[in-house]
Amino acid sequence: MHASILALAFVAAGCAPVAPQLDSRFGASVRTLMAQQALPPQARAGGDAFDAAAAHGALSQYRQSFQAPAPAAHALFGVAGGASGGK
Repeated sequence: MHASILALAFVAAGCAPVAPQLDSRFGASVRTLMAQQALPPQARAGGDAFDAAAAHGALSQYRQSFQAPAPAAHALFGVAGGASGGK
């Protein structure tokens, strides 16, 4: 008898609202961040123009960098030295 009352109490507790004050603000941070990242419609009209040729050149160079390995860098000067063992 006690087990069934205890089980009924757990089921009833599971159906109760946990935090209604949190549910009203659920997703507010995501909506705020999305609004901060989106450009307003008037931003495109007076802003800098997109340079398609420069973007194409940069993308081409990026893709070519994976086709052939970059040449090894050679030092223009050597470093010689070290501790002397004495005279």
